[in-house]
Amino acid sequence: MGCWPMPAVSKRRAQIVDAAAALISDRGYQQTSIDDVITESGLSGKSHFYHYFASKEELALEVLDREFDRFTERGLAILREPMIDPLERLALFIDTLVALQAERGRRSGSPFGNLAAEMASAHEVFRKRIELVFARWMSQIQSLLWDARPQLKPDVDAARLAQFIIAALEGALLVSRVTRDPATLSGIAADLKRFIGMHVRDRGWDGGDST
Repeated sequence: MGCWPMPAVSKRRAQIVDAAAALISDRGYQQTSIDDVITESGLSGKSHFYHYFASKEELALEVLDREFDRFTERGLAILREPMIDPLERLALFIDTLVALQAERGRRSGSPFGNLAAEMASAHEVFRKRIELVFARWMSQIQSLLWDARPQLKPDVDAARLAQFIIAALEGALLVSRVTRDPATLSGIAADLKRFIGMHVRDRGWDGGDST
């Protein structure tokens, strides 16, 4: 029989995840049914769906992991770039997040943040996975701030500042999702850069434009 079915299965599975991601982003997890996913992805029925996923929860976890992997590839990787000054890395990361949301268009907002808001209190397995996502994100920003320690004021608490940055960005993503106005996110991003600049020894740093 050869080994050709495995790539086909992987491709079909990815198509189902793509369809589910779009539906969850537009409607929310609770309002997205397996039947909706079947219709959106062109499956023949529930038996076809269960050939690829054991449950709706398993599918949603894969959506979450896939979206975070994409975010890691294009966003968090910037935070680890050793050839760029730490604070410039942070500014570039914020700019990249704004650009990613512009690409997503009406599907704006953080995929894992949106899912967290809906699911963290309803499904423990979701809460634990989302907690891990945010812990990884916070760890990356905190490490960057430690790298930037010589540029920061002596009393800066890197952990608290990292937590605030994440909270501000997630809040900005939520507001931009509600307003569907890209200028909302870019404006909040610029304000966040100015806030970070208040913790820098050289108060002239503002991270540049978020455009």
